[in-house]
Amino acid sequence: MIKIQSTAETIESKGGLILAGIIAKKAGLGAMKSLFVKNAGAIIASLFGLMVEGKSDFESMGEKRESLFFKEAFGLPFVYAKETVRLYLGQMAEDADAVIEQLRESSAKIIRGAPVHGLWIGGKQYLPMDIDTTTMDNSKTKKEGVSRTYQGFDGFHPILAYAGKEGYMLDSELRPGSQHCQKGTVEFIEGLQERLRSIPGSGRLLFRMDSGNDCFETLKAATGEGRYCIIKRNKRRENDWEWLKRAKRLGKRIESREGKKVWVGTVRIHPRKKGEALADVICVFEVTERKSDSQGNRYLFPQIEVNSWWTNLGCEAEKVIELYHGHATSEQFHSELKSDMGIERLPSGKLAVNKIVLAVAMNAYNALKLLGQKSIQKAGRKKLKRKRLGKVIRDLICVAGKLVKHGGGLIFKMNEKEPMLPVFLRLNAALGCP
Repeated sequence: MIKIQSTAETIESKGGLILAGIIAKKAGLGAMKSLFVKNAGAIIASLFGLMVEGKSDFESMGEKRESLFFKEAFGLPFVYAKETVRLYLGQMAEDADAVIEQLRESSAKIIRGAPVHGLWIGGKQYLPMDIDTTTMDNSKTKKEGVSRTYQGFDGFHPILAYAGKEGYMLDSELRPGSQHCQKGTVEFIEGLQERLRSIPGSGRLLFRMDSGNDCFETLKAATGEGRYCIIKRNKRRENDWEWLKRAKRLGKRIESREGKKVWVGTVRIHPRKKGEALADVICVFEVTERKSDSQGNRYLFPQIEVNSWWTNLGCEAEKVIELYHGHATSEQFHSELKSDMGIERLPSGKLAVNKIVLAVAMNAYNALKLLGQKSIQKAGRKKLKRKRLGKVIRDLICVAGKLVKHGGGLIFKMNEKEPMLPVFLRLNAALGCP
């Protein structure tokens, strides 16, 4: 039988906040400025500290009110009450654009200190930029900006940009739920350009987007010097049978099961608008004809499936299609943000406040991603592996220890048999701390 007793000793179950606090200080979160709130940086750093634990509601700030460890980990003058955090964020919403721009810069700083891997195509390295929208379910609320999404529920419809194979979030923009995914996308891409210059391996950029962004202006923004794209084409009213004839004439037959035929290839058609054409952008297609299902049951009429993409990469059609399939990983990144970190039901009724909250979440997401990737980084490893953010929180953030005052300072003591101790010490040293 194990007995339970109380103690006056300071036991901390979230030791990984020390590492997150180092990242926050290097990114300059505590130095954030607002015209309307004097201690804006402390508010932002406090919210960041909650988010790396996987919490995003103001109520959770009450748990940290008396925590010396939380205060010292993030260099706070003191831990604000939940009501104060809500009030100050409401005041910061008056100059939300300026605050969010600072948070974008701090997010880029975190990525610059992280391991970033690109794609090798034809002996050249490209940095993938996966741009996609997702939905955030905020049903049964009356929050500003909550409206019907394409998923059929009420919520928000943010656009997110992920850099590298690891999926660091370079930018985010919270949008009303009913806003179309293409609206504002060109401006979003143009806003990435300046921050991208400082990201390792960004000499050649590969933008990957879904068919909702098949627009001449988007293609123009995503192509040009040092910019390449793979954007799913919107078939609109094109005839499937005409595509099948074209595929048989111009494409290459690839191996498939019995009852199924697949052709892939390229066709020299270019995006056009008002007499202007993007001559470097061509169409890659994949046309499938199915006469039976995978169990061998024959269809009365053949089923034709047409997929096509705009690209200026200049590589083989099979490679373009393979690279586009890699874009699907962004769905996992959405899941990590919304599920692992709990960033779905945003805490405020004001749209401007929730925009700031999402921008802080972007920094917390990148901090966790950095810790996860560095924790599994090994010399000589060729194949890239990713560590899901939920596992980073469980393994690194939720590390228990004892906080001790010694010689006028604070020491965090971990059990010498703690499995994560070697990784913890390695990360602490890698982040530039003794």
